[in-house]
Amino acid sequence: MSRAARALWILGAMISGSVVLAGTESNLKGTILDKAGSPLPGVTLRLRNDTLAVAERGTVSNTKGEYEFRGLPPGSGYRVAASLASFATIEYTDVTLSPAATTTLDFTLRPATEAREYVRVQGKTDVVNTESVTASTSFTSEFIAELPILGRDYQDILTLAPGVTDVNHTGNPNIHGARDVDVVTLVDGMNTTDPFTGLYGQSLNIESIQEIEVITSAATAQFGRAQGGFANILTKSGGNEFKGTFKMFVRNNRLDGDGAGTDKPELVGGLSGSSDTTHLSFTDLKPFLSLSGAVVRDRLWYYVSGEFIQEETPIHALTQAFVVRTSGYRAFSKTTWQLSPSQKLALSVIADHETNENQGIDSLKDVKSGYSTTRGGPTYTLKETWVLTPSFLLDSSLGWFDNRFGLSPTLNPDTNGNGVLFVDNRPDLGGNGNGVLEPRERDPGEDWDLDGAYDVFEDSNHNGHGDPGEDLDGDGRFLIQYGCEGSHHEDVNCSGTLDREVDRNGDGLLEPQEDTGIPCKW
Repeated sequence: MSRAARALWILGAMISGSVVLAGTESNLKGTILDKAGSPLPGVTLRLRNDTLAVAERGTVSNTKGEYEFRGLPPGSGYRVAASLASFATIEYTDVTLSPAATTTLDFTLRPATEAREYVRVQGKTDVVNTESVTASTSFTSEFIAELPILGRDYQDILTLAPGVTDVNHTGNPNIHGARDVDVVTLVDGMNTTDPFTGLYGQSLNIESIQEIEVITSAATAQFGRAQGGFANILTKSGGNEFKGTFKMFVRNNRLDGDGAGTDKPELVGGLSGSSDTTHLSFTDLKPFLSLSGAVVRDRLWYYVSGEFIQEETPIHALTQAFVVRTSGYRAFSKTTWQLSPSQKLALSVIADHETNENQGIDSLKDVKSGYSTTRGGPTYTLKETWVLTPSFLLDSSLGWFDNRFGLSPTLNPDTNGNGVLFVDNRPDLGGNGNGVLEPRERDPGEDWDLDGAYDVFEDSNHNGHGDPGEDLDGDGRFLIQYGCEGSHHEDVNCSGTLDREVDRNGDGLLEPQEDTGIPCKW
């Protein structure tokens, strides 16, 4: 059984007479002053970012000495230079822009006669943004790479923000006590929350993340449909330089020999020393590869990454020990096209698939009674950013989010592999064709309890003898050395009907009066 949860969002062109802000774009503004503190109009400002493939942009300060760059991709590595005739040129480097925020960067120019050297300053933004009431925490890719977190899920990072917890360890955080379904996850501005469950619907390898912003309160107008908070994820883009990364994460029982035997005796009923519970074999294997570069320098860039996931966790459930296995992949690709200095088009594709085995098992449930879950699907996002004027921005996105879920039992009910579970639609096998799956219409050759015997027709009474109605030769057919039999079915008790015995009186014997078969026709 599986279900599909699909959602299509078309965020049309957001145009108005006022300034329009995208959910993930950043802005940079400031004031140009002379050494006396007077504003300088007509100052030429140039901005570029080779790391994020942002081509050089220019603007000029107004009569108040103010300037502004809008619709910039957030990240670090920006270079901003200010120049004016008879004044020394000043350049800020390594400027970092936060997502969905406006960064202020002021310049003070001095006469060229006082500064004969080229001045270069490393730009730093304010720790506290006094112009915003939004409470948020941002995690850059550099910060994430240095985190000693256990796991490769971006959900593990969200709980590092103040007021964010994940007490159930489901990957869906609680923000300031709100329900986990009240958190919206945005990837490059596209909502990837499962519309059916309200939980996260897309897995993304953390190596493809440029920055994560966790908004816990006072979100601005471009965010909505959440009572708890937002996880705003920005992905990486390619640049002019070719880059490649390969990483491998490995963990197994040879490196962690204790396995499930690390629990205290009082927690495992004194069974921690038993060899059948402590010597479990498990292996975690997580290789990652990413490539990025330019197809056409300063015009067209790409970024692709892929990660394979195999994670096996030993579980000690008091009465038994078993391994919970998670396997799948996480892939991401983005193509960025600089149509013009003020217009950019980006197409990104996220694909993930995850299978979780041995679910629903505890000390009272056998491993064979468990089940496996599957989830995953693609997300396509096409985004355009167009700066029409310094105060007019067009931001449009088109997305397709397709997330599928599945659940299957660990034990395959078709134990004999004949492809038949019920014979309702097979009159030749005793089905009545009424559309109702009745107990007597089960495939009699199935070993439902995996005891090595076909429940009704094998040695059902476990007396060690071949009784009438039991498949003595174990071929899945009711063929014994005595009784009446046909070419396909058995009539071992010679009752004149094909055997469909059910032990109704529970005496362990299949008696003629318990024969519910159909008349023989041979």
